[in-house]
Amino acid sequence: MLPRQCLALIVALACVPLAWAGEEKESSSQRPGLFFAWLSPDDGPVWAHFENPANLQQLVRHCHTSAPVFALQAGTRYQCKAELPQKSAGQEEPYAAGMTVQGPVPQSDTRQYRLFALTPPRTPQWLVAKPDAEQLGALQSFVQSDDRRFGALRRQLQWGAARTVQQTEGARTTVVVPGRVVRDPDAFYGAQRHHVFVRGSSGYAYMGEVPGKPDSYVDIDGNDLPGLVVSEGCDGWCVSLWGLTGGLRQVATFGGH
Repeated sequence: MLPRQCLALIVALACVPLAWAGEEKESSSQRPGLFFAWLSPDDGPVWAHFENPANLQQLVRHCHTSAPVFALQAGTRYQCKAELPQKSAGQEEPYAAGMTVQGPVPQSDTRQYRLFALTPPRTPQWLVAKPDAEQLGALQSFVQSDDRRFGALRRQLQWGAARTVQQTEGARTTVVVPGRVVRDPDAFYGAQRHHVFVRGSSGYAYMGEVPGKPDSYVDIDGNDLPGLVVSEGCDGWCVSLWGLTGGLRQVATFGGH
């Protein structure tokens, strides 16, 4: 069975007008100013919508004033263009805007996307590394200390592929550990769950599970906890953004067939 977040993305795409359907992709965000887009305008627009419709109007106004947007994966500056669909008499306000950006495009054989914001990130680069022996030992001890909570989880964690994520001088360290693989061949779906822990001054805390492998880490809260841009293998694109501040929660999605 497909995970809930993938089903939600499929439902959202089903609501896109027919003129927007087909190969075009959709970005759905709960945060003002956060949206996904292709790096090359030649790849076409990504139709961005927000949980709060006022945030869509804010983004459109921002782009119409030629103000820049910033790719959170590196802090690179881009220009954005927002196109609203034609509105007929009596029709409600537009549900989404077609977003394209203009700026540096890395050489690649595949289409490249990024997560964009209206302001530059405080942390454009995160330090990603293998945990050292002390970090890994402390995390394993934490997981082994509560068999009721972590008994089943402990058997699926792949410690050798764990990664730490942190700022240069951040007080907290995020650790991401791969877990079980989920496959649904009939739905062309396959992804490896990853488990997220945060180490602070009082030790480790378990934040929860994200549905796929993190492709990148981004600054969405201006603190020492990264946002995780996660991808799942599906019939198309299944990308989601997860925040850690205040608990693990999904913040945005990007995808479509």
